[in-house]
Amino acid sequence: MLSRSLKRTLLPAILLLAVVLLVLSTRPRLYSFQGEVMGTTYNVSYVASLFSHPQAEVSRAVHAALADVDQRMSTYKPDSELMRFNRSPVGQPFPISADIVELVDEARAISELSGGAYDITVGPLVNLWGFGPEEKPGNGSTEALVNAPEFVQWLDSQYPGQVPDQAAIDQARAKVGYQSLGSNPDDSTLTRDKALFVDLSSIAKGYGVDQAADALRGLGIADFMVEVGGEVMVQGVKPNGKPWRLAVIGPEMGKSGVSALVEPIDKALATSGDYLNFFEVDGKRYSHTINPLTGWPEAKRVAEVAVIADTTARADALATMFMVLGDEEGLKLANRLGIAARFAYYTDDGFATVTSEAFKPYIVPQG
Repeated sequence: MLSRSLKRTLLPAILLLAVVLLVLSTRPRLYSFQGEVMGTTYNVSYVASLFSHPQAEVSRAVHAALADVDQRMSTYKPDSELMRFNRSPVGQPFPISADIVELVDEARAISELSGGAYDITVGPLVNLWGFGPEEKPGNGSTEALVNAPEFVQWLDSQYPGQVPDQAAIDQARAKVGYQSLGSNPDDSTLTRDKALFVDLSSIAKGYGVDQAADALRGLGIADFMVEVGGEVMVQGVKPNGKPWRLAVIGPEMGKSGVSALVEPIDKALATSGDYLNFFEVDGKRYSHTINPLTGWPEAKRVAEVAVIADTTARADALATMFMVLGDEEGLKLANRLGIAARFAYYTDDGFATVTSEAFKPYIVPQG
């Protein structure tokens, strides 16, 4: 049995150890995990204490949120809600998830904003040019690269590409027009007034990021960064109390590494560019960004647009819109409406950038 004097000696040490363990267990730590969904990868970092939700539980919640968006809104899944709507009878309301109706309404507002340069019914043209779920136009030797990385196989499949003739483009354009897409939030339905093909790829990935962020908030996690295929939402701070810092890689990523550093506190960053998703014919580049007003891939000098907004869905859609509008018209619109946008465009010497006034406060000075 311990003597009274020994007990008096050990008690303070035990209490001190308990305090130390308590402090260590509640100290914020950085946790990270990765996964694959929506045909791309995702990365999540979040701050939590040692005895908060197990990381496996957090990972499952995030993946479930992303997989749900993918399952319902993908054009690559024939049984998705969106694809079933795309096959629905013209003129008949189609019951669909309330959030898809909300995304359609958000997209319609951006279409109006851009004068039709942004249009989620551009699907027939996207498919025609080989950037949709249908067979791509390339005649490359993908089978010979079966062991190569998936991205390398995809690039190889684009060479040489095939340009559709104008008659096919005109025929596809006749099936495009957001004005012919009706929505009713009261009964959660969508209606096609003609044989539209709705493609939410320019807004659904960003929406997936927003849903993953909501899943983290639902678990009581207030400090995090969620990235899906380059679209990012951040909230709160890192364990050291500093804001999350994001890199805008830019079109010269192979040369300079980082084009700009930004701190979009409690906001989202989305980028759109033509330097990764394109094919070439006779030395001419055809971007995956299709102008619904002309039916052709956008040929303006803009190479990439980065947008910061309150939601990733909105940032995602606006970045696509600005790719079609180009840096000159797009910059005017961004400054007029207070949108945070950064444009990288081609020059004879490489690339140059121009930034809206609303974007500048987010840039971290370098050097």
